[in-house]
Amino acid sequence: MARGFAAVVVVAVALVSLTGFGTARSHWKHTSRVSVMRNLSFEFVGQFQNSPAGVTPATHIHYGYLSYIRGLSAFTGEPGDESSALFTFFADAATLKVIVDGPLRVITRVGKLTIYRDPSTNGDFANPDTFRDGTAVVVAGFRQQVVSNTVTGSFTTFHQATITMTRPFPVGGRELQLGLVGETFRIVFNGQGNMPGPPSGYFGGYGVSG
Repeated sequence: MARGFAAVVVVAVALVSLTGFGTARSHWKHTSRVSVMRNLSFEFVGQFQNSPAGVTPATHIHYGYLSYIRGLSAFTGEPGDESSALFTFFADAATLKVIVDGPLRVITRVGKLTIYRDPSTNGDFANPDTFRDGTAVVVAGFRQQVVSNTVTGSFTTFHQATITMTRPFPVGGRELQLGLVGETFRIVFNGQGNMPGPPSGYFGGYGVSG
């Protein structure tokens, strides 16, 4: 009886391997139906808006378009700006703390970044919501540090982002997916404040895997 049961188990395991259920099936779907871009590289152009001074809790949004994506066309044509961008982004965050260091303000935030594919190419900085009306293709949670110079109004930011959702989208007759859930990428922005705005400031920057 034990020998017969063992034989059934062996056959069942073999069938799982052949039919691809569970993890094997998921892997097969990724490799045969969807091309996954693992080495992500983006360039960002955007603006941001902070909540008014004294408002608690302090909030922050930043939004704009991707001016470069490794391996993909970023624009439908000229001019290469928000009016022809195929990929946009929108992020919202909450401020955790602000550290005063002479003329510098070191700000820590946590939030969520969403990258959208938007063939409508209707981006308009006068209407931030136009940067989040496409199809979400990547969602990432992030922790952000901002170092702001109160004398010049300039700032730099560093983000540690972890992908929490990624959705394939059609490109040239195939399906492409940007990264995998759990993978990380880093983002750096350089910009100039415009307080009180709107917008509160302007920035450009880049993001890379790792």
